[in-house]
Amino acid sequence: MKKYKSIIYVLGIIAMTSSAVIGQEDLRVPLTNPGSPGILHLSAIFADDIVIKAHDGNDVIVIFDGNEDDGSGKYSRNGLRRISTNGVGLEVTEDNNEVRINTAPNSHDLDLEVWVPKNFSLDVQVTHGDISIEGVIGEHEVKATNGDVEMLRVGGSVIVSSVNGDIEVTMVSVIPNTPMSFTGLNGDIEVTFPANTKFTGKMKTDYGDVFTNFDIKLDRSASASEISSGDGKFTVTVNKWITGTVNGGGPEFLFKTLHGDIEISKN
Repeated sequence: MKKYKSIIYVLGIIAMTSSAVIGQEDLRVPLTNPGSPGILHLSAIFADDIVIKAHDGNDVIVIFDGNEDDGSGKYSRNGLRRISTNGVGLEVTEDNNEVRINTAPNSHDLDLEVWVPKNFSLDVQVTHGDISIEGVIGEHEVKATNGDVEMLRVGGSVIVSSVNGDIEVTMVSVIPNTPMSFTGLNGDIEVTFPANTKFTGKMKTDYGDVFTNFDIKLDRSASASEISSGDGKFTVTVNKWITGTVNGGGPEFLFKTLHGDIEISKN
């Protein structure tokens, strides 16, 4: 096993030190325990698109592509032609069904596609770039700074956030009694759950509206004003949170954005 992991590491270093990656490259990573659940840790700073999809196999397949320079001398400095770019840097390791993918800080224009077994948890962090996830069941934590997050037909539990970007999540199954969180700053949040999902929703948007087609029992007392006094001064705080129970209530599901709408739907 150690021999295989070192091979993957060398491939990553070669990609980092080359001037450009021509066309697509792919890595097939066998798991220590095929057929058992695993987890993918993926970290990227610059990326055009990060795509993660489920497949019926037991391996993790990594397909990456970076824009190459055609050497035509289109870009120049001080009369000199540029004949190389930063290229694509990629490091992939596997240990006991725990797969880690790290990209080099200078990996601009990176398109990364990862295929994982269906029962696989995700830990994804991207600074610049969009994230698309489809068909994976597990415990997922996804963070984006500048980019949209799309999670379609996923199952299990989700904690997702994006500072500048929209969030869209469609869940086909949920782990009972497990809290979830869907938060953003500048962007809309759209989440769809199975119709029989039991949860207690806590929702807030400062510059937008909240929509749902669930039969939600609102807790009106949660939005009451709070008045405190001290040293002859009065402070009035208006709680803008909306709370309510769905299907009798359950774990807390948090939905929060500053600029944007929140939509909570049943499928």
